[in-house]
Amino acid sequence: MRKAVFGMIGTGGIAQSQHLPNLSRARHATLKTVCDLREEVLKKVQAQYRIPEAVTDYRTMLADPEIDAVVVATREDMQAPLTVEALKAGKHVYVEKPLANTPEEVETVVAAQRQAGKHVSVGFNRRFAPAYVKAKELVHADGGPKNIHYRISDEYWRWGKNYPPNTRVIHEVCHIFDILRWFTDSDPQSIYCVGSRPDDEAYVLKFKNGCVATIMNSGYCTMDLPKERIEIVSNLGSVIVEEFVELRTYGYKNCDWIHRFPGHSHPDREFTHKFLLGLGGAEALYQLRRMGWEQRARFEKTDGEPEPDRAELQAYCSGRCPHWNYMVDKGWLAAVDHLAECILTGQAPRNACAADGLWSAKMSSAAISSRETGRVVEF
Repeated sequence: MRKAVFGMIGTGGIAQSQHLPNLSRARHATLKTVCDLREEVLKKVQAQYRIPEAVTDYRTMLADPEIDAVVVATREDMQAPLTVEALKAGKHVYVEKPLANTPEEVETVVAAQRQAGKHVSVGFNRRFAPAYVKAKELVHADGGPKNIHYRISDEYWRWGKNYPPNTRVIHEVCHIFDILRWFTDSDPQSIYCVGSRPDDEAYVLKFKNGCVATIMNSGYCTMDLPKERIEIVSNLGSVIVEEFVELRTYGYKNCDWIHRFPGHSHPDREFTHKFLLGLGGAEALYQLRRMGWEQRARFEKTDGEPEPDRAELQAYCSGRCPHWNYMVDKGWLAAVDHLAECILTGQAPRNACAADGLWSAKMSSAAISSRETGRVVEF
């Protein structure tokens, strides 16, 4: 079976945790070339994933007629310009989120996509998460969403400390803005934001179809708390999805009460959790996260421990354990494989496009404006 040929610009954290392993096992895609300015990283990933070519100049990749599509996974300020260049070179693009930091930058991509006639798929992978696909099916069979609450919370105080304060909304909550538009099949009408401290805030949204939604966004939680939870009320029924691994239904007839979903694995990491989550759902998730949090805390205090114990903990905490925010299936593999399939068949992708990326950027910008002015912002 012919596969769509991909290149990749950027081999940093998100590429190594998601795009490289996912493209290596995608049914409809093959990775021919990787590009990065860091030659030592290039050599490592090229050998690990048996990639035919590695280059330090992305223009070499864009000039290759065999490459159908490019994954752009670089610094946020480079993603829009590189996407535009790839489109002008006749390539389809899968670009990480946020597409850019401002709506004005995203508009350059929308214009370039329109002119090139190629696909731009923004990395809003949650549209392909199996738990969310099932939740949307159930909710829309009961009149669609009327009221939604979404919590996204994690150790941003730990991993995001190098970002400027009050910018989590741009590079993290952008995901939630997009998934709410996807769940509601509607554009937003207004947004109101209020914060208690930087990157710890709440949003109230009204959509044009009448649905209302609230988002709790906090970067001050600990790893033992699952990162994401959504609750949706439809006509008379409702669903709750806990961190992509368990869907519970309420008020729906002829429907299972509980649906559980296996996790996501990485070739370099422990993978037992993938099966445990499929069997135990939310309860397994709670126990796994608590265990990981306790083991990390123990390792950070093991100076006095016997050497074999410390070595075992170090091996687990520094590489063998699952990546806790990536151990659930948020649709990464399905999203890129679907784009590849559409490139081969000529179908229109269901992925978020550049126009969806523009809506997300507008919502982030409006949220910041609301937070600063204390007013509701209309779209």
